[in-house]
Amino acid sequence: MGSLRFRPARNDDHIQGARLVMETLHQFGVYLFGFGNEQRAQEALASFFMRTRNRFSHQFAEFALVDDEEAGLLMTFDRRQMRGSEIATAFHMLRIYNLKEIAMFLKRMRPYMDEENIPADEFYIAHLAVEEKFRRQGIGWQLLEHAEQKAHDKGFRKLSLLTEVENTAARVLYEKFGFILTETILFPQLEKKTGTAGDVRMVKILS
Repeated sequence: MGSLRFRPARNDDHIQGARLVMETLHQFGVYLFGFGNEQRAQEALASFFMRTRNRFSHQFAEFALVDDEEAGLLMTFDRRQMRGSEIATAFHMLRIYNLKEIAMFLKRMRPYMDEENIPADEFYIAHLAVEEKFRRQGIGWQLLEHAEQKAHDKGFRKLSLLTEVENTAARVLYEKFGFILTETILFPQLEKKTGTAGDVRMVKILS
């Protein structure tokens, strides 16, 4: 397969965009955004994706295209963008959740607050997903290459990401690409609810 073509995500990509973001979050996404209800989680993420400036906005996402068909999604940030998204994310939560749900969301999110504290010299891959029919064709690798080129173009020295501790297949791919494991963040008390015992943080030093 040849090189991918990339296009910026649009607000009308919200259904596919939310579904692919959910694939990167797995059961944790259902726990956090849907309070145990998968459809509610998908609807919430689709609503975020449609809007601008928030943490899950289409503005931070790109689609990888194979013959004009969306084959994968990449969502990236730097620290300035991440911090700038916080207010818009909070305001949009007021639109889609009631106060009781917001309180529950914040309580559930509290253990994870520091995970995405991005250092100033890092470009962060927030979400990387490949559509099932396009998997095992090297698209994940090309998404990583695209993220690395974006980091270079923006002048960053490092590329970073998080992945679940149980996701050994993803970790092997990232290690082959040059990432090294720098931190393991465990939440064993939440494993039954979120489907994961925690995350590993991985960083690639850019030449």
